[in-house]
Amino acid sequence: MARAEAIRLGPFVGGLNTASDPTAVADSELVKCINFELDIDGSLVSRPPIKETVNNSSTWTERIRIIGRGTFPEGNYLIGSNSDGTFAFDGTTWTTIKLSLKSEIALQYNSFMWIVPKPGTSGTQAGGKWSPSTGFTADTAMPEGESAIFHKTRMFIVPGVSAGTNSSRLRFTDPITSSTLAWTSTNLIDVSPGDGQNLIDIIIYNDNLMLFKNDSTYILAYDIRPTDAILRNINSTLGVTTRRCVVQYENSVFLFHEGNVYEVVNYDFARINLKVPFELDTTAPSTRSEEVFLSVMGDRLIVRYFNKIYVYGLKTRTWTEWSSANSTLHNFGALMAFPTDAAQATNTKYYAGSTILAHENVFYIQDGFDGSTNESTLSTAYDITCYLKTKNYDMADSHHFKRLMWWGADLLTTRNIVGAANPIVLNFKSTWANISGLKWNQVTTRPWDTPLASPITIQTTAPNSSTAGRLFAKFLKSFRFRQINFELTLLNNGTLGEGPARAFTITAIVGSKQTVAKQVN
Repeated sequence: MARAEAIRLGPFVGGLNTASDPTAVADSELVKCINFELDIDGSLVSRPPIKETVNNSSTWTERIRIIGRGTFPEGNYLIGSNSDGTFAFDGTTWTTIKLSLKSEIALQYNSFMWIVPKPGTSGTQAGGKWSPSTGFTADTAMPEGESAIFHKTRMFIVPGVSAGTNSSRLRFTDPITSSTLAWTSTNLIDVSPGDGQNLIDIIIYNDNLMLFKNDSTYILAYDIRPTDAILRNINSTLGVTTRRCVVQYENSVFLFHEGNVYEVVNYDFARINLKVPFELDTTAPSTRSEEVFLSVMGDRLIVRYFNKIYVYGLKTRTWTEWSSANSTLHNFGALMAFPTDAAQATNTKYYAGSTILAHENVFYIQDGFDGSTNESTLSTAYDITCYLKTKNYDMADSHHFKRLMWWGADLLTTRNIVGAANPIVLNFKSTWANISGLKWNQVTTRPWDTPLASPITIQTTAPNSSTAGRLFAKFLKSFRFRQINFELTLLNNGTLGEGPARAFTITAIVGSKQTVAKQVN
């Protein structure tokens, strides 16, 4: 590298890698990637905006959970529930289905929404069925539970993580021949009772029932009668942590178990967050009611782990992080798509309540962008800050100091661009210009010959462009380095008028300066 040459960094098709040292990750991976997503063309594109749509603090006393959705002649509805009752949402207004009915799951079957009472609450209000035309009809025989499914003309209910007695018991109906469910005391299967684990969730997979306990997974297979079914344990160590920790996408099942996400294909379990171990961040504005969940939004797997939001691209197989400048928007809950007509040329909206117990907010995130939907609460708009940080590069020349002449980024944005180049060295000299703005107590903890812990970041702001178009932002600053990383920060409000913002590649103009002199540099 005797003379200056252009070195292209990216495209960053490897996504986020926080498991390895910043010097050891692949050249195509990133150390930090917040509010960007990897597109199928290899560029990083800003995430869709999060928007608050309703705050029902005048009606509800706590957060709402979206528990189901249904399509009726009268329209499409989402079903939500909290300690105040169960409610229906038509996209604009929430109406009451039944007060005091607390539920975790609602399913549509035979033109009704069947709403299962949460464990410990049926004595206050039984579950039952609802439709917009007939209203709510109680079913006092319906068992309590937190998850349910309709399969081969029967309804199956599992007790859930909050169940006390019979916490491993699967209950089911006789074959459904009318708009009434026939529950009998003999229609039950105990799934490995006495193992100290609750039966938490249930899905249909390969025409069988897949049953999840805290630390184990089972398959229930039958043709005609569930009582003749074969119950087989397919994993004796992996289950689900709590409710809403298992989702399906095409031919795969994804589950969250004790801080890790696994993909199940043909009953084989594979951990997918090896390169992105989840960071425990318990920060919250008030009592958090839902610490973890999984949701599928379009071609994304949304994973909440306490205050962190990790997003897995199901097409690109890469991880990124989401964050919002507003703590209320940041704490959205498990997402559910609003039912839409397949012929509608609109972006699907995914609705959620909050994970914070005291927040009566409802949010939506649409799978795409338009000219009006921006990142906002009911009263305030916010910018989406898209940020990336590269690995530490030595430009394939570890034994030389290099000189960065200038660098730039291939982008699409209408807002100001902030770029930072960070030299990484073990021994460096601080100049008076570096420390003149610091207070005395900020440098006295360091040795006299190295009063700063690291070199000053070289940060540059490039002016914005008036129209959305692909551009090259050039950052002018010459300095010496042995290793270096780069940061980019792009802003947008989430509308098509400001992008969405994209980052393609970074180009560094680098030349050789001198051979490393000291034994360790």
